[in-house]
Amino acid sequence: MMASACANDSSKRRKLLGDNSPDASCLSGLPSGVLTHVANYLALPSRALFSAALTNQNAAASDERNTAIVGNEWTTLDFGDLEKDLAVKLSDGDISAVLQCIDAVNRVKKLKLTNCINITGVGLEPLRGSTIIEQIDLSLVGDHQSPWLSQEPPISREFVLSILDSIVEREGCSLRHVQYPYVWHRGVFISVRTEKDREFEQILRRYNEMLANQGASCLKCNVNLPPENGSWGCSYGSQNYTCYECLRHYCSRCTNDDHEEMLSYCSVCEKKLCVDCQKKKRCNCCESDFCVDCTDCTDFTDCSRCGAICKECIGKKCCACEDLFCEDCEDEIWTRCKSCEKALCSDCAEESHWPKCDECWDDFCDDCNEKKGIDAIRFCDDCDTSYCRRCRVHVNCQEDEGKKNCTECIQLTGPLLLEEVKKVRKENKEGRAENKRLKDTNEQMHDHINYLEKQLQHEMKKVQELEGEMKQNKKGEANNGFLESTQSESK
Repeated sequence: MMASACANDSSKRRKLLGDNSPDASCLSGLPSGVLTHVANYLALPSRALFSAALTNQNAAASDERNTAIVGNEWTTLDFGDLEKDLAVKLSDGDISAVLQCIDAVNRVKKLKLTNCINITGVGLEPLRGSTIIEQIDLSLVGDHQSPWLSQEPPISREFVLSILDSIVEREGCSLRHVQYPYVWHRGVFISVRTEKDREFEQILRRYNEMLANQGASCLKCNVNLPPENGSWGCSYGSQNYTCYECLRHYCSRCTNDDHEEMLSYCSVCEKKLCVDCQKKKRCNCCESDFCVDCTDCTDFTDCSRCGAICKECIGKKCCACEDLFCEDCEDEIWTRCKSCEKALCSDCAEESHWPKCDECWDDFCDDCNEKKGIDAIRFCDDCDTSYCRRCRVHVNCQEDEGKKNCTECIQLTGPLLLEEVKKVRKENKEGRAENKRLKDTNEQMHDHINYLEKQLQHEMKKVQELEGEMKQNKKGEANNGFLESTQSESK
């Protein structure tokens, strides 16, 4: 199956690597020294692609020339060193050619498939059984980027997990960290598990057992890892106690001199990094950690009360002083416009004096209140009360004096009551029209039912007539049969 998958994209690989290209054919005939000099100006993955293209054109090319072109510095192979436009076009055949060209199974310790979003994973076959590789990053994204991709990548557990199994099972395995694709472990958050989800959980368990057998301890406090009831691998595919960057081990309790956790999980890139490799920002609201270099960290802001907060925790903004408040500190927001949702902090609310209904306590900003016309909150100078339209027509401002209204409140209420009367009259008119329509419809339905009953009676009468004719026919046939039998007997 793996061989067929490689064959399927062989034509694409030949096109990318320059197979059957006149330019590539000309280059393959140049002296090795010239080709090596050209390769020195290329990034490491580009060197390997360059060498593979030349080898594709000239199978007789010496291993010595290939080694001269690709070089010997292959501890880390990161396809993020390529331009993204090129990396996204790489196929499994291209990946396989690069790994074979550099003898990755015996050289590469760190592999990062950055931006290789169009591979299934079958191209990793040259790594099968490697005892030297220490880290494999299958997240398909670069450093400090979210592993979530807008389109689901085709990378397949069917191909990759068998290769990982071959590495984990080898005696002397050096593998210490694996970063899995987001698309693989998102299924653990839903109740229905597929067969592929269960296979993924099995490889996580085997990988965890391998790491546990290797034995490791916290670099700071020297406690054995994983601790009791702990695990190297998380259920969602991340890895505990290991820094993604330096691969050093730390327990979950150790901190540095600034009381920062030695190892923390970034909520953006979903990697665990130590404080020596990456500084972090912590949201004071949700208490999540973020790498300062993660792209989403540009959305960090300051809550005017508790300090730094992430974009997910931004609550309200005071429209006057423009101070921000997180969801936990929204009690500082005292006033919200019922119409447009503008907000005022406690300090600005005392100065702004937005209209507030004394009955329902609804607030409206000055702009919205002005646009409402007669529906706005109105202040009465006689009794010092403010009511919105809904409350003014039902509330009496002088409750202690026989439930009466002052002169100005009566003047304010008059137009509202007139509008209410018009509204009720309109509703009554519409109601009468609807009743008439329903009455007419009912009469039409009654007439139709009477028509159907008459039709049914007419049809029943026809059925009875047919039944009578059938009985007569049967009786006549019986008499004819009796006469025939009598005549035959007399003969």
